[in-house]
Amino acid sequence: MTGFPRKSMFLLAALGLAAALALAAACGGGGSSTATPTGSSSTSHPDPEPTLRSLVDSLNNGDLQTFYNGLSADRRASTSVAQLQTALDNVRLLAGSVPKLEITTITAKRINGDSAEVDATLTVRLGTEGLPVTDTALLQWEDGSWHLADHFLDQALAVLGAGGGGGASRTPTGTPSS
Repeated sequence: MTGFPRKSMFLLAALGLAAALALAAACGGGGSSTATPTGSSSTSHPDPEPTLRSLVDSLNNGDLQTFYNGLSADRRASTSVAQLQTALDNVRLLAGSVPKLEITTITAKRINGDSAEVDATLTVRLGTEGLPVTDTALLQWEDGSWHLADHFLDQALAVLGAGGGGGASRTPTGTPSS
């Protein structure tokens, strides 16, 4: 895409990615909003952070099947791997590549029974530029492991004007940097 300033390309790519991830999220809520801090819950479930990081890695590596398998049953029922692939292909056509996602900070984790919330800053990177966005990932314990119930990648990018729905408050934490 020649003729576009680099920052415009970054925002276009981020918006395209947000639209793609909206398919995975089905623009939905889900999860519990009454979770208690980790440690005060009587759950025996493990820390959800490694699952969240693994799902972001799967998406960055183009392993859509693993990413899809990591969504909750409700989210898998609302989309398919083929829809995810089509959406990411469209982002690639628009931006020249798919932005990479990085969980840069985890600020809190709460587990309440079979629901978990992880407060994080996600940085969307296209080339050397990055846009940090703060959001909460909602996970659901299903079939012996954590699954993303409310796709925070989509919700975090909703602040850019595309995709997303209800759920946690979303706050951009900065502007693109070079």
